[in-house]
Amino acid sequence: MKNIHLICNAHLDPVWLWRWQEGCTEALSTFRTAEKLTDEFPGFVFNHNEAILYQWVKENEPALFERIQRKVREGKWKIMGGWYLQPDCNMPSGESIIRNISEGRRFFEKEFGVRPTTAINFDSFGHSIGLVQILNRAGYDSYVVCRPAKDNFDFKEQDYRWKGLCGSEVLVHRSDENYNSVYGHAAKELEKFLDETQDEPVSLFLWGVGDHGGGPSRKDLQDLTELIAKKAEEYHIFHSGTEAYFAERRQKEEAYPVVERSLNPVAEGCYTSQIRIKQKHRLLENEIYSAEKMASAAAWLLEKEYPKETFAEAVKALLFSEFHDALPGSGTQLVEEDTLRLLDHGLELMSREKLKAAIALTAGEEPLKKGSSCAFFYNPHPYPVKGQFAFEVGLPTQNWDPCFYYPDAFCNGRPVPTQSEMESSHFCIDWRKKVVIEAELLPGNNRIDVFFKPIEKRPVFAPIDGYREWVFDNGRMQVTVNTRTGLVDSWRVDGKEFLKKGSFCPVAYDGTYNSWGLWNGKNAGMQRRFSLLTAHEGSEFSGLSDQVAPSVRVIEDGPVRTVVEALFGWHNSRLYQRYILPKKGTSMELELGVYWNENDMVLKLEMPTALEHADYYGQVMFGREKLRQGGQETVAQKWNALTDGRHALAVLNRGSHASSVDEGVIGLTLLHSAGYSAADGNFEKTLHEIRHTARMEQGERLFCFQLEAGEAALLETLDRDALVYNEEPYAFAFNPSGDGGKKGPAVLLDNEQVLLSAVKKAGEGENYVLRLFESAGRENSARLRLPWANMEYEAKLKPFEIKTLRFDAAEGTISETDILE
Repeated sequence: MKNIHLICNAHLDPVWLWRWQEGCTEALSTFRTAEKLTDEFPGFVFNHNEAILYQWVKENEPALFERIQRKVREGKWKIMGGWYLQPDCNMPSGESIIRNISEGRRFFEKEFGVRPTTAINFDSFGHSIGLVQILNRAGYDSYVVCRPAKDNFDFKEQDYRWKGLCGSEVLVHRSDENYNSVYGHAAKELEKFLDETQDEPVSLFLWGVGDHGGGPSRKDLQDLTELIAKKAEEYHIFHSGTEAYFAERRQKEEAYPVVERSLNPVAEGCYTSQIRIKQKHRLLENEIYSAEKMASAAAWLLEKEYPKETFAEAVKALLFSEFHDALPGSGTQLVEEDTLRLLDHGLELMSREKLKAAIALTAGEEPLKKGSSCAFFYNPHPYPVKGQFAFEVGLPTQNWDPCFYYPDAFCNGRPVPTQSEMESSHFCIDWRKKVVIEAELLPGNNRIDVFFKPIEKRPVFAPIDGYREWVFDNGRMQVTVNTRTGLVDSWRVDGKEFLKKGSFCPVAYDGTYNSWGLWNGKNAGMQRRFSLLTAHEGSEFSGLSDQVAPSVRVIEDGPVRTVVEALFGWHNSRLYQRYILPKKGTSMELELGVYWNENDMVLKLEMPTALEHADYYGQVMFGREKLRQGGQETVAQKWNALTDGRHALAVLNRGSHASSVDEGVIGLTLLHSAGYSAADGNFEKTLHEIRHTARMEQGERLFCFQLEAGEAALLETLDRDALVYNEEPYAFAFNPSGDGGKKGPAVLLDNEQVLLSAVKKAGEGENYVLRLFESAGRENSARLRLPWANMEYEAKLKPFEIKTLRFDAAEGTISETDILE
């Protein structure tokens, strides 16, 4: 007789539609009902996951929480999944997913003594292939999802083997009946399910009232009880849990279909919607993981207290923002505001901790040199970092003379190329200074002494609009800017052309009011290309009330870099675009400030490349993956790259996850100005009311990208470059006291293809965790050194392998440990 596992759950995510407060109150109400019904209906088992909901119950109704603990011991209530919450499973870094699982695991083991082996993410909009290795290393052998749906696969089976990176694999159940049932209709839906799944040797049926909350109802349990009795001669239908289903499924010893890719695409608009949340989420990730490295160094080298509780609070803010309707941007405007506020809270905590650690790590540095200003860069990475670095300092004394003071900088005592740029302050005297240097920053602290010399006035730069084509050439890289269009017509690196004419053109597409944004790149409707503003339009946009200037101009130039600014407009929107061109090297940066005032539109930045017959790759959790083309929207993490096997062009980002490629044209998706939580469903068309209705992304939005091009070998260190671009060396102006002894670096690695994902105090105990990741996709090794402790560890890694190490200072040992610490 065929077994049917009924799994009742309450998919509690009203956060997307209302606010987190409703998530708390919904959990209290649903858990109360479920707890009563487990006594009222013999054999009924309730399943639920997400530690944050249980925490809310514990804080607000401790007696209910204690009854749930008892129900778990009795087997009437099962802890599903065991994560902190159900996150987006594409955009968070692999390190963030590990933290999510770790937080949930610690909570459920402490409060309930359980450790689930089946992970669940019912409602996430796709799943990164990099997740599979994380699941395996966290002790999961199976996974239940609802998305993507069956039309995304070339087989009808709901169960399949999902193969990930580094030899990882889990058994997945795709629940085609979805995760919810309509109130009073659970039995009817089950009858239909039984007819549709007759070929399955064993079946799993998810049910629970409502799309976003409700759980079990008395009526549905009564109806199901009657149906179970009615079908008793045909089926053994019983209330169960996910682990029991997979245990029986494996006993059947059947062959399964195999999937070896990310489980995408799903709701492609969510790769872009509410871009500020995505950017601040990435920023908080960067700040937490770099701050942990700095705080660990201060604890090791100077015996400073490690702020474990503060980091825990910031991590929880990060994890909450990763909720699968918050980070994807499908929430209401209230949810957007709540999430941004939460991210700002985490950022403020990290700002304080980074400064404390940075000041402590200046121990032994000499006080300010006479007539100079001083700043420090703390490089949190275990290897030197080269590039252009900007910071601000004050002059040693205010300048009231009719001249301009220009900087000369010394990095660790050596002169380095230096230039002055427009500072953030617009005060009426020459006082605050923005300094840009070209330097190599060593691991740990780097001292920058800045001296100033008077020149006649602030540098001004000759107009370039007299040249139809303005060419920048640093010897290895040539960039041609068309002053009639403001676009880049050529980018050559070591003699190889990488871009075609008209590159970096902002283009507006007809989009959709749907927050989940199910548009298709090739069928997105009419394209509207932004055009260069006239001199008068550009001057008005720039706030130049008493002069008219060309809309393409050089705004910064010196020994370090040249910055070209171009101004564009279309319809009700304007933007400035800055090409940042270094005097050394082959990479360039792009900054955009978009002033957007369009409804139901998509904004892309298009780059027609010279690599027309190339593969498109993107970074995923602890790895990389080949992405689809043909103008289809794709999602990736810190970088995307086109390569034909000989050459490559890569784009690094700081929180812009979506892009497309069609016939060699890269389209970086910047904005999706849909309605908030807007979708038609089976009802009438949404947003039809005769009233003003707010759209996402109205106002100023800022973007930055770093572009690299050259031989295909650059892909081997692209993860490192993207990590450095995101976790920037920490800059701060400071006059050190001179007290204490000067310290060296805390951690060193001798292989730039092996990354240091995390350095932090372990979740439990006094030991520290160091997490390594092989980023080049090859058998590799690296020597990890803690020079201050006179210790080293030789790590051998498989392609894309994650390896977690535990450092026990008391015992003087470094050993491999569980990914969840």
